Amino acid sequence: MATIKVTFDRRASNTIKGKKFPLVLRISHNRKTRDIPFNLHLKENQYDFTTGKIKGVINAVRHTKRTIKIYSDVDLWLDEHAGEIKNWEMNRLKSEIEQRFFKKSQSRTILNHGAKYLNRLRIEGRFSTASSYEDALKSLIKYRRHLKGLEDSKIKSLFEIKDDKMIPLEEFKNFDMEIKAIDYGFSKDFKAYLLNRYTSKNTPAIFLRSLQAIMNDARKTYEDLKDHKPLSNIKKKSHANAPTPIDLQDIQKIRKLELTPYTPIWDNRNYLLFMFNNMGMNFFDMAILKRFQFVDNRIKYFRKKTHYEGDYFSVLQNDESLEIINHYLNGQDDNEYLFPIIPNSTSTERLYKVNKGKIKIFNKYAGQIAALAGIDKKITTYTLRDTWTNIGLDMGIDIRKISSGLGHSSVQVTEKHYGRSVSEKILDEINAKITSS
Repeated sequence: MATIKVTFDRRASNTIKGKKFPLVLRISHNRKTRDIPFNLHLKENQYDFTTGKIKGVINAVRHTKRTIKIYSDVDLWLDEHAGEIKNWEMNRLKSEIEQRFFKKSQSRTILNHGAKYLNRLRIEGRFSTASSYEDALKSLIKYRRHLKGLEDSKIKSLFEIKDDKMIPLEEFKNFDMEIKAIDYGFSKDFKAYLLNRYTSKNTPAIFLRSLQAIMNDARKTYEDLKDHKPLSNIKKKSHANAPTPIDLQDIQKIRKLELTPYTPIWDNRNYLLFMFNNMGMNFFDMAILKRFQFVDNRIKYFRKKTHYEGDYFSVLQNDESLEIINHYLNGQDDNEYLFPIIPNSTSTERLYKVNKGKIKIFNKYAGQIAALAGIDKKITTYTLRDTWTNIGLDMGIDIRKISSGLGHSSVQVTEKHYGRSVSEKILDEINAKITSS
């Protein structure tokens, strides 16, 4: 149980002229002690430890009442919240007492808390989310630079890692700001800046939602921020990107291309077809497949993007995919990657950044493949997912089954993204029947 007492800090470094010691509230908790000063230096005989009375200084009565009241209020608060406080770290307890009873305003900056939050995501292995949230913070810092009339410049990283903790880089501290200073007016101006800066309508919404996630975590962490919700009334709606599928005839053209085996473009054609055959599998999910996940002609995996929701897939491989897999089976250990996309030595933390580079390479070769096959549409890692879905809908497969294959949390998510193309097909059929009669 946490305990307190009023005492002197007798360390020589804090003793001032006339042998006066700082009067402090000493906290003891989990075998640790911390002092909070009353901002009052006294001689030994100027404080009565029995009665708490202060004498021999200006406003002695007022100082006495203040120290006794703070001691009494803190002691009662510790007793009333003992069950909760026993699990706290000492630094948190000290901070809470300083804010509640000493009216000390704690600095809560967006970069400092962002560093704590991103570090937690990093420890959890959620590197993609951490990267997205850092991008949002970068946009905020760029806006702060803009307000100061400074030229825009690329920001590689806002943080560095020291002793396994993330801390803001010194060069950005002048552009940091208190979370409480991010009010409704600032948020509206920031949104306007984002809308003017980015051509994509979704980028501002993504950045604002990411920033809100960081601030929501701060609200839950710090008592003094619990009612601070400046972004709650700012619209952050994303606009669904129109699907960009190719058709089954295009897939057949890609299959029939004569490519030199074991060349980069041949490998990437294999990856393209493998993703299509596996219900439009995400490129990253394919890249990190391990040998042990190929069992009994099935690929078994959790979708990385939604694995926290338990999106598990077990996909029976068709003949084409089995042939592709057999090309790359070369005696790998169970825990080695199935495909030679990402080096086995890549650390978990670097995995996300390495994958981004591999996606660029895939998209480059996908463009070459499209050109060779005479396909006038752009092919990227997203195309195969849209293509698999579109072909399934064209075949009349129930959208609920399509939704399950995509790993969507509900049919509504599928309808939101693909509903327009479904509606267009229905309207086209109706219009054709009416106008041809």
